[in-house]
Amino acid sequence: MTNHTRLGVQKAREGFRTVVDNALIKGEITVVDRHGKPVVAVVPYEWFQRAEAALAEQERESE
Repeated sequence: MTNHTRLGVQKAREGFRTVVDNALIKGEITVVDRHGKPVVAVVPYEWFQRAEAALAEQERESE
């Protein structure tokens, strides 16, 4: 599993520019927690594209 950073919503909001820069420049994943539970992740866009393509492929295979 890939290492990632976890932040609460407030910390993520306060440092959003840094979170985005870290994803863009370093390829870092940041998981954002609300009330101690993970709710969203900021990932490099290329990761999102690959995930989206993989899901589309799974849907085609299941038809």
